Amino acid sequence: MYTVSGRVVDWVGERTGMAISIIWWSLATMMHSLAQGVLSLGIFRFVLGIGEPGNYPAALRATARWFSKSERGLPIAIYSSGSVVGAIAAPPLIIWLTLSYGWRIAFLLPGSIGLLWVIVWLMVYRLPKATPTPRDAQPQRWVHLLRNRNVLAIVLARLIADPVWYFYLFWIPEYLKRERGMSLAEIGACAWIPFVAADLGGILGGLASDRLSRAGVPSALARRRVLIGSALIAPLGILTGVAGSAGIAIALICVVAFVCQCWFINTAAMASDVCRDDTVGSVQGLMGTAGSGGGILFTALVGFLVDHFSYVSVFALAGSMHMIAALVIWFLTGPSLGNPGTERTST
Repeated sequence: MYTVSGRVVDWVGERTGMAISIIWWSLATMMHSLAQGVLSLGIFRFVLGIGEPGNYPAALRATARWFSKSERGLPIAIYSSGSVVGAIAAPPLIIWLTLSYGWRIAFLLPGSIGLLWVIVWLMVYRLPKATPTPRDAQPQRWVHLLRNRNVLAIVLARLIADPVWYFYLFWIPEYLKRERGMSLAEIGACAWIPFVAADLGGILGGLASDRLSRAGVPSALARRRVLIGSALIAPLGILTGVAGSAGIAIALICVVAFVCQCWFINTAAMASDVCRDDTVGSVQGLMGTAGSGGGILFTALVGFLVDHFSYVSVFALAGSMHMIAALVIWFLTGPSLGNPGTERTST
């Protein structure tokens, strides 16, 4: 649904597209409270997934509308950090709601808050002056977008790099329990630390590329420099599997989390730099589909490697993937990436 949502956002505009996504998302969340068993819960989860991806293309399109190319890194980092902050704050809040009022309230209350947020969004958000209406936009076909070497480079890079974040997001607690002997309480006490590192990676990565752009480096080239520079430290994650203590392992996990979020921010900003403003939703959708698809495949591979070998092999692979993605960007984005003639002015 990332690809579909991106196209819908480019069709109806970011204001309406965001509202549709959050209304769908909020109602689907509230429907979970009606679940009577595994089947109905699974159906509601599926419905939730249909509407979930639309907020990212809408947010990127809004950023492209309102901010110049040299200013987009930080706003993208700020709104992207919301999901990471949510991952930190949600578990204790949901547990408290469940223990205090029952598990159904833990779905009803967040969904209701989402619907209230939509009201605020529709009241506050306005298109910039001289912005064409969505009906005037002619979103390019996906095949035409992928013929753009810069777009293809970003999509392929996300296909390779995003699975690293999915691995760290879903497998690290199991790794800490199995390989490091940590209890659930100990894991819970330190599970927030990599998310803070990820937030720092996004904020600092966005600031760095914005600063380079304001210093005179073409914006897309500035993003590429930050992407390649951050990829150079990602191989430190290879050492996680052989680290001498759980503390060192968590520190190395934080390094890779820092790199992952830096990549999310700067690939999104780079997409807005090399594409028309009325197609950034579609490109963000393609990036999301590529990244999550890669995450599905890598999750299966991780299970195989852990069963037949060890986590050492998984960390060796995960620590190499950002470097591979950086090489893809380096070779597919040609010299024109830094040519001021290819830089479009912001709306």
